[in-house]
Parts: sequence; structure tokens; C-alpha cells
Amino acid sequence: MIKERLSSMRILLVLDDVDKWVQIENLLGRCDQFASGSKIIITTRDKHLLATLGKCCSTYEVKGLNQDEALELLSMHAFQSNKPKEDYLELANRVIHYARGLPLALVIMGADLNGRTKPQWRSAIDKYEKIPNEEIQKILEISYEGLDETEKDIFLDIACFFKGFFKEYVMDILNACDLHPIYGIQKLFDKCLITVDRYDRLLMHDLLQQMGRDIIQRESPRMLGERSRLWCYEDVHKVLTQNMGSEKIRGIRICSPEPSKMKLELECLEKMKNLKFLIVSNVAICRGLKYLPNELRVLDWSGFPLSSLPSNFDPQKLIALNMPKSRVTLDKLFKKIQCKNLTYMNFNSNQYIRKLPDLSSATPNVKKLDLRGCEKLVKVHDSIGYLDKLESWDLWGCHELQTLPSCIAMKSLKFLNLFACKRVKRFPDIPQEMENLKFLSLGGTAIREIPPSIGNLTGLERLEIGSDFYSCHLPSSIYKLQHLRKLLLLGNVKFPKDVGIGRQAAACNSYGGFSKYCFPKLNFLKKLTSCFTHSEKCLLSGSKDLNLRESIIKFNRLDRLLIYDSKFLKKIPRLPEGIRTVDATNCISLNSESLRKLFLQFGRILGLSPNMKCSGVKHKVLMDSHSHRNLSNQIDCSSQVSLSKFNAIKNESYPTLDAYLVDYGERYDIRVPGKKIPNWFNHQSIESSISFWVGPEFPSIAVCVAFHLIPLKDSYANNDKYGFVRDDIIDGVYDIHISTDSRKRRLMTSGGFSFKCDHLWFYGEHHSQLQRNFGDLMQGDRNHVEISCKISHWASTNGNYAPVIARMGVHVECICPPQNSDIIQCNSQNVDDDTELHAPLLSQNGSQTDSDAGDPSSSSSP
Repeated sequence: MIKERLSSMRILLVLDDVDKWVQIENLLGRCDQFASGSKIIITTRDKHLLATLGKCCSTYEVKGLNQDEALELLSMHAFQSNKPKEDYLELANRVIHYARGLPLALVIMGADLNGRTKPQWRSAIDKYEKIPNEEIQKILEISYEGLDETEKDIFLDIACFFKGFFKEYVMDILNACDLHPIYGIQKLFDKCLITVDRYDRLLMHDLLQQMGRDIIQRESPRMLGERSRLWCYEDVHKVLTQNMGSEKIRGIRICSPEPSKMKLELECLEKMKNLKFLIVSNVAICRGLKYLPNELRVLDWSGFPLSSLPSNFDPQKLIALNMPKSRVTLDKLFKKIQCKNLTYMNFNSNQYIRKLPDLSSATPNVKKLDLRGCEKLVKVHDSIGYLDKLESWDLWGCHELQTLPSCIAMKSLKFLNLFACKRVKRFPDIPQEMENLKFLSLGGTAIREIPPSIGNLTGLERLEIGSDFYSCHLPSSIYKLQHLRKLLLLGNVKFPKDVGIGRQAAACNSYGGFSKYCFPKLNFLKKLTSCFTHSEKCLLSGSKDLNLRESIIKFNRLDRLLIYDSKFLKKIPRLPEGIRTVDATNCISLNSESLRKLFLQFGRILGLSPNMKCSGVKHKVLMDSHSHRNLSNQIDCSSQVSLSKFNAIKNESYPTLDAYLVDYGERYDIRVPGKKIPNWFNHQSIESSISFWVGPEFPSIAVCVAFHLIPLKDSYANNDKYGFVRDDIIDGVYDIHISTDSRKRRLMTSGGFSFKCDHLWFYGEHHSQLQRNFGDLMQGDRNHVEISCKISHWASTNGNYAPVIARMGVHVECICPPQNSDIIQCNSQNVDDDTELHAPLLSQNGSQTDSDAGDPSSSSSP
């Protein structure tokens, strides 16, 4: 009938919520019976159904609502308006946070909350967070019910234990459980039950996770020990302390929100014969265990209290053994057990391991070995160098380590980190080609001679080498590393004089030829040794003679220059035009003229004019950024974290090897000590945000943020004449956001810093890059844009200081309408004699009136 009635007609057809291929086949046939110009729209929860249509269709994945869209949708159903009542805003934001952009949840909860009082809202939200809304759950479960039993197990395992873990890690574990994850995880992905982020981590919507956990709770509402999975700390505590376990339990996660202690019976796990996952963190178990189930695939126990595992434990099926901060000694452990299937081993921060024993027979298939921070580790057995399945080996911060294998022949190795292994004097020989090794860090070691066999690392892309304490000599084979993209040199690293590559042989000191002919893919070089003055000591950290030479400009492929913590570097000369980043954090002796020229050079590279005016001034133009207000009131205590937590956040920035090798593209970044934002930033504010008007496209934009360190209440100021903090180090992560009058807000960039004094952060992007990334935010010929900066996390080493955003500046070609300005002038008592802290005065029409409004170079572009 469809073919007879509609054949050769131009139609609009919508098929909603398709879940079987036969539905498409019956209604569409071969998609070729309708006239040209016909439109067919299909909605489905299964991506694979659309894939079977082939090239005749295009797909669009519906994204979750952003904050503003979610607020509007919720308000329509809860308040019959496009915005919430003023006194309900905080509660509305709680609902939005819970819904995570899911329109279904916002509509249902909005209707449920309509007309209710604020106490009723609070009670309902508390209930939502603990007991899922039944109407939402029924709809979400439709996709789950379409899975077979093994796929349901995969979904529930991820929801209860493995959300946020790397896909490869989870697949190895689930494969050992005979769940066929290669097909099963793809099925969950097709059904939109899980997603994968750019680092290949498995993610799922919070409401889907809550739905999965609710399914587990319904298995046995009252008898906790009859459920298949336990993750809630209160439930786990009750099951273990009252010995309520059973063979039905598949996995347990014992994680307390606050550090706590739990006293267990020695045989509390004996009833759980089928336990496959045991994950323990933030909980101190007061007594040891006499029994562990032999079915375990994952034993993840931070702070394991014993030196070995129970003697009756036979871990033949174990895939992951993660015991950071434990007391386990490996020689004792692997004398007793064989783990032929063991793939992941993590013993980081273990202070009881002194020797890494022979693992070739005990764990021959290990892929990842994490021994970071094992400060008592002294010796590594020779056999480790022949583990041909090992892909990642991390020995960062093993300060006592002295003996490595005599040679390494690991054909699968991709990542080897020996940073800060300061007693290691010899790097192993590499007897055969290792083309898979991409990252090698030998920084901060005592290695003075690199073996010629380093040339066998033909696939190496990032190399960190050298020390503050020793000179390091490189062999001529270093130039065989033709894939090297990032080279970090610490201290005095000496290259061989003769390059000897074909006819274009050149000496290392031929600057431009150094990267062009020796390392053709090199785009990042840290601490350019051959650009420093020639005296031996000036190349070492702490030298009073440290200085960059003018010849640095000849490094025409230089992309980034990083020189940290030098109290004696006075000047950064003119840099090559290809420069993108200069990080001179805590280099407190840099003179203001050098910094002025550095900012101007970056402005010129970005195409910014120093004479750009703004006819409108937002709120007040402040002449001094410190004395007019109490900056201590600006401290954001909610974003303060412990040092260990901050380090964990920082490590998340490099979750995979690719993160170490990423190319950041056309972004411009300067980090230097200072207080004064250059005058040519035509928008300045004492707040942490600045807004302005632009046309239909984004112009080039440069942002400058001034960070100030504030003594905490019970601290004493112990600064030297440079404003240098002697008794503290402030670590922080800082985000710059961009938003428009459409109220859409997006991350522009994020940066991590380690400060010991006040600093300036310059960040710029070219208009073409901004237009690619944010062009869809623009609407019409006039757009109101806001740039804001936020301290997302910070930690104080000694708890004496805190960072605040003292001032912001934005340089942009704007079309701001004229408006009157309030001018405030204050005398600062925090001004150095040789430092300008005054922004240009603006008259009522916005023109500059102070005598310093123009830089000496103001007649030309920077």
C-alpha cells in the first residue's frame, strides 16, 4: 500500500524510536521508491541500525543540554516561565546538576516540582539523588532490556565499578570473566549506554549509572548479601562486619568518603566463592585476612596492611594487582604465587620494596608496571629487561634506585620513566631495535654517558635527559632518532659536534640546522643548552651567571621555551618568530624592560596593535590593583585541595602516553613573574571577568591575568625584596572561559602553575582558531562576549599562602558602545621602584590621557 500510494512522491517521513531493522525495511524498503527531495528522519537508541543504511543517510547525535538550555527547559515545566523564580535559582541548579543535560529528566522533574514549596523541593531533590524517579527509570531501562545476559553483566560492572576506567583495562578484565567485551562494549556504545572520551576512558550518564545500580538493589531489596554487586560503603560495612556474604556476590567496592577504619573477621570473605572484583580505598582494615577467593580477577587495595597475600590464595585468574601505598614486598610475594595471567601491577608509593625480583616466570604477561615513588627500591633484576609484553614501566621518584638491568630488549615497551631516579648512573644497553618506545625520561638521574645503542630507539618521540648536578654526553647515534618531536634538556647536555647526516651535515651549533637536519620533526626544545654562555657552571641550576644569548633567535623551529625557578636570569632576548610558549615561572630577576618587549613580540606575532582603543569602559577603571581592596576576601577556599589531591588532579592531565606527545597548535602562552598588565590591553578590570562587544566573527584575542599571593590569617609574610615567597609553593589549575550573549559558556584554555611569587599569565589565540572553536556561539552582527578566569583547584605546600586573581586584561578589536567611566586612583604601598603599576587613564570618551599611554614603540605594531 505504501509503495502504491506514495511511490514517486516527495514526502517527509518521521520514524520515531526505531529499535529493529525490520521496522525500517517494512516502511522504507530500499529507500529508493520516493521522489527526489524526500526527507526521512529516524530517531533510534541504536547507532548500529543507522550504520546498516549505508551511505544513503547522515547521522546526528543529540547532545545533552547546556546549563542555560537546561535551566530554561526546567523553568518552563516548573514555573511556566523561561527562567526560574529568583529565590529558587539555587534549587533549580541542583536539579540541573542531577539531570546532567538530559531533557527527559528535566521535563519529568520540572512537572513534579511545579507549585511546590522550597522545603518540598529540597526534600524531593534529596530523594532523587538516593532513589531514582520511577518514570525516568522505566524509559531509560528500555535500552538495557534490549541487551543479552553477558551485555547486561558488562553494563552493570561498568556502572558499579569501572566507570571512568580505561577501555583497554576494563576489556582485559571482562575478557577474563568470559563476557566477550570486544563485541559487548561495542553493543553498549551502539545503544548509547556508554561513551568513550578522548583518552579512551569508559563513561556513562549519571542517571544511567543510577539506573544500573537501582537494578542491582532490586535483586534483593532487604538481604544485602544476596545482591551481585556491592559499592555503597554502609551496605558493604554491614555485610562484612556481620558476615552476611554469599556466593551471589560478584564484586565489592569498599570506599569510604572520609578516611575510616573497619575491623573485619579473618574469614569474612569465605562465603563469597565467586567474588571477581575486590576494590578497597580510603579504608584501613584493622586486621588481616586469612582468605581471598581464587576467582578474583581484580585485587585493588590501596594501603594493603600485610607484607604478603594469604598462603591459601591461588591467583591463577588474577588480571590486575593494584596495591599502592601497601606493605607488600615483591620478592616474598612472588616466591609463593604464580600469576600467569597478571597484566596490570601497581605498587606505587610502597616504602617496603627494596628489590624488584625475577618476574619472568611469575608474571610473564604483565603489560603495565607502576613503581612510582618506591623510594626504598634499590635494585631491579636483570630479567626485567626481557619482559616482552611490558608496555609501560614507571619508576619516577625511586630515589634510592641504583641498579637497572644490564640491557633491555622489550619489543612492546612504549613508556619508560626514570625521572628523579637520582642514583641511577648507567642506562641499559639496547641490543636490538625497539621501535615502539615513544616516551623516555632520564631527567634528574646521575647518567653522564648515554650508550651508543640509544640509536635503536627508532620510534622515540619524546626524550627528557640531563640533570642539575652532572653534565651528560650524548653519542652521535642520538641523531638516528628521526621521529623525535619533543626534547627536554635539564642542565648541561652535550651534543656531539659532527652531525654527519648526508650532504647536509652540520655542527650542532648551527642553530637552524640543529632541528632541520638532525631532528626533522622536532617542535619543542626545553632549555637550549647551546644558547647559554659558555662557562661550565652557567649551565647548572642555581648559577649566578645564567643568561640566554642573542643567538637563540637562530633556532627558527623553536616552538616552546621553558626555564623554571632561576633567580638569576635577567633577560630574555628576542625570540624566533615561531615561538608559541615562554614559561619563566619563578624567574624573579627578569627585568621589566625584557618582559615588556616579550609581551610586545607575542602581540606582534598575534597581529595585535598596541594602539587599540575602546570607546566603552565596563564599570570602573582602576589605577592600582592592590591597595584599593582587601584581596584576602577574594580567596576561594572552596577550590582548595590537599597537596596529594592536587597531584592526583595533575596526573589526570596525562592519563595516556598520547597526552605527553600532544601538539597544542596555534596557542600563545607566557608565564612570568610580575604584577603589571601592559597598557596596550584595551580592556582591564579588577574583577575576574571582562566583557566587550565584537562583530559577527571572533577577532584575535589576548588575555592577561595577574595572580597575587595572599598570606593566610595565621601565616607570616616571609618574602625577599623580589616578593619571592620563601616558605611556601602554591600549585594551581586556572581556567579561562569564553561566553557570548547567547549565554553559552565554554572552556577556552586551562593551565597549571607552581608559584612562589606574583605572576602574569598571557594567553592568546588567533582569530581563525577562535572562529573554528567558538564561531557557532556568534549570533548576528553584534555579539556581547565575556572572558572570565577561575582558579579551579589550588594547594599550598605549607599552608601559608593562597592565590587570588588580582586583575585581568583583554586586548581585542571591539565595537563597544561609548559610555561614561569612573576613574579611581590610589597610591599603592606594594609598588617596586622600578615597576609601573598604573594602567592608562581614560578620559570620558575613552582616550588615553596619561603620559605613559603609549609605549616607546607605540608608533608601530608590537
